[in-house]
Amino acid sequence: MTELLHQSESVREDLALVQRLLARDEAAWVEFVSRYDRLVQARIANACRETGRTAGLTELIDEISAESYAALTEHNMKVLRSFAGGSRLSTWLAVVIRRLTLRHLSRLNRLPPTVEPELCQQLPESEESDSARYERLKKIAQARLRLSPNDQLVLRLFYDESRSYEEIAAMLEISINAVGPKLDRARRRLKSVLERPPDG
Repeated sequence: MTELLHQSESVREDLALVQRLLARDEAAWVEFVSRYDRLVQARIANACRETGRTAGLTELIDEISAESYAALTEHNMKVLRSFAGGSRLSTWLAVVIRRLTLRHLSRLNRLPPTVEPELCQQLPESEESDSARYERLKKIAQARLRLSPNDQLVLRLFYDESRSYEEIAAMLEISINAVGPKLDRARRRLKSVLERPPDG
């Protein structure tokens, strides 16, 4: 009985933390990451090992971890809002992180082996054939390599690492208001490179 009461109290604390996260309480995010980051990284590592993705594991964990945190907050925090307290937050989070990791690895497996995944701009899914999609991704990867280091960096931070404007601004040491225009310029240059021949 005492154990059930303790578990119930713990779930209430979990729900309270999630409510603070949904309210975009910065202290709650610090608490959340501090409490669960080791769990997140462990679940990602386990899923990678289960699927045989052990090459560059440290970098892969960092990449999927950033994407997972972004997934928890996108679309008005839709994923976080799905936590209803039916289990401990740690149990629920472990399942969510494993699912996000498998989805990420599945997406990587669909890329041609000659393409570095972090160089590929995230684009909407389409009805094109696999071979056509591979060719398009190769073209994008090659085009991004022809951009300046600064353009490559801002595109990587935004698309590949799902960084927020605030994070990008801090990392590039620019104002938040400067991030949007900088990203737009990089996109226009990428479009320009894609529209001209490789030796143009």
